[in-house]
Amino acid sequence: MTVTLDTLVEEILNKFPETMSFFIENGVSPFSCSGAYPSSLGELLKRTGKEDAEEFVRKLNEYIQNISG
Repeated sequence: MTVTLDTLVEEILNKFPETMSFFIENGVSPFSCSGAYPSSLGELLKRTGKEDAEEFVRKLNEYIQNISG
């Protein structure tokens, strides 16, 4: 699976629960105050003020490759 800005956050966390630590370590909580997932990774990154969303996605894909072996 290759993550894009359009990938649902729930899909990422369901398939790769280990990515929760990646999100947190990079200052992005995948949950809103109400506990709901945003609709997409791009929307989440916009809400959290990440300036370089493409770089976040690139690093997240590298992380997933590393944990998937």
